[in-house]
Amino acid sequence: MRLLLRKLAGVGSAFPILLILLALCTLGYLAITSATFLNERLQDAPVTQLKYAIAGFMVFLAVALTPYRLLVRISPFLYFVGVVLLVAVFLAHASHGAQSWIRVAGFSFEPAEFAKVAFILALAWFLRLREKHMHRFLTVLLAWLITAVPFLLILKQPALGTASVFFPICFAMLFVAGARLHHLLIPIALVASVMVFAYYWFHVWDKPGHVTVFNHEVRFLKDFQVYRIKVFFDPELDPQGAGWQIDQAMLALGSGGWEGKGWRQGTETVLGYLPRNTSYNDLIFPVIGENFGFPGAAGLIICEGLVLIWCVTVAARSRDKTGALIAVGVMAMLFSHIFVNIGMTMEVVPITGIPLPFVSYGGTFLIVCLAAMGLVQSVWVHHKNLERL
Repeated sequence: MRLLLRKLAGVGSAFPILLILLALCTLGYLAITSATFLNERLQDAPVTQLKYAIAGFMVFLAVALTPYRLLVRISPFLYFVGVVLLVAVFLAHASHGAQSWIRVAGFSFEPAEFAKVAFILALAWFLRLREKHMHRFLTVLLAWLITAVPFLLILKQPALGTASVFFPICFAMLFVAGARLHHLLIPIALVASVMVFAYYWFHVWDKPGHVTVFNHEVRFLKDFQVYRIKVFFDPELDPQGAGWQIDQAMLALGSGGWEGKGWRQGTETVLGYLPRNTSYNDLIFPVIGENFGFPGAAGLIICEGLVLIWCVTVAARSRDKTGALIAVGVMAMLFSHIFVNIGMTMEVVPITGIPLPFVSYGGTFLIVCLAAMGLVQSVWVHHKNLERL
């Protein structure tokens, strides 16, 4: 009982971060309500999100009180379960053109979200195991291999946005683990080369009348993914279709001005100019900007930033390298989501299906994000050897 009370006191000592998480979830609830209150098909979404938030905070507390070292010890099994679930997805029926969900006993969940947390724990276990060999390129190569398995399975669904989160997590954890910098620069150079090549491939060489020896078919991408990349480089290719989302997202965000139009008063959102099938999820940031103006959008970014800073703080104060790796892995996961989700509404990155942590609608994603923060909290709670106090 004393040990449990000490752990609860450890959770309570980080009370400000709990308030920030609660504020983000509350802002998400208000934005989802604003985006769906005239949509009969989605009128239950705010209440459903509230239920997910309650369940998520319960999971947060349970994970925070569980020693992270115990979770790391069973992480190879969790990683295996995650991979099995990702394979099982392909046995389920496709939903909206993508195979991303598994339905069991009337409950649907997205295995890709569970796989992120399992991957962070498994990679922390692996890097700790290879601690004395971090200077070898083989360690980095094996880490990329561990990353590639869930990445390719999720990419096959297809869910490019979700899959793209795994390699930034791997990079951040390898950096903290002490991998040589020139080994890490190799994949960065590769990614930069792919981006430049994609620009020329889709935006220059694929122009009508341009003669080239290249075949523009990209076998590992779906047609709609290729099209999204093209529209990102040139939204005018489809001003009434894929380009419409980019234009309307920026218009909604800018139209909020300084004060915003008021809760449920955003015309772009209410009238459906901001696509109703994504405004409560992937395009939630423009909804917040239109409803609550600059203070709302800036406050959201500040709160998300404070969550990232907390992860870094916990990593710096961790009792061991394993705890630091977990906290940094969670930070990298959340940062990737935040950067891509907000960036795609400002034409910084292509439009892709990736939600905003703690804010976008989605039960599996919200619970997993709170569970990931529970992992960080577990590192914080156990940064002292409580069992010996």
